[in-house]
Amino acid sequence: MTIKQALDSLETASFLDGPSDAIHGVLAPAVADSAVGSALHGRWIGHPIHPALVTVTIGSWTSAVALDLVKNQSRAAKIVVALGLASAPPAIATGWADWSTMNTVQRRVGIIHAASNATGVFLFLGSYLRRRKQTDGVAKALAAAGLAAAGLGGLVGGHLAYSTPGSEAESEARHRLPS
Repeated sequence: MTIKQALDSLETASFLDGPSDAIHGVLAPAVADSAVGSALHGRWIGHPIHPALVTVTIGSWTSAVALDLVKNQSRAAKIVVALGLASAPPAIATGWADWSTMNTVQRRVGIIHAASNATGVFLFLGSYLRRRKQTDGVAKALAAAGLAAAGLGGLVGGHLAYSTPGSEAESEARHRLPS
């Protein structure tokens, strides 16, 4: 199975429909037609804000893992892990707001995207908590695993934005990219 086939298979993960419908039933009305919902959707700039916000989180965590590879950079790595954790809540909130407007197939892929990224957040939280006492192989391994989980989440998010049927960019991307 190719990576594309694996990503495409997420679209048929109907076992996610029950939890997805339950979350959607609460979330969609909470953000629809409200000032908060409008802000979370990025209407004030004319497009979703989630993709821009995640760059701070993933950039911070990528930097932390890179700093972990350099001797005597434990304090700097701890600071950028913390920055990534501090930037995650707005990225999460905007992602869920965008998810609340998606169709069933998109929401399936979005749930996997969110789960992978949540795993990354918790692994980086574990790394940060460990770093409060000492930066050792465990703290660094948690960060590396967190970056892998967040990277997978980004891969799934890209599929959601550019390949999942019904996404705004899907038809444009299909015409732009070679098959």
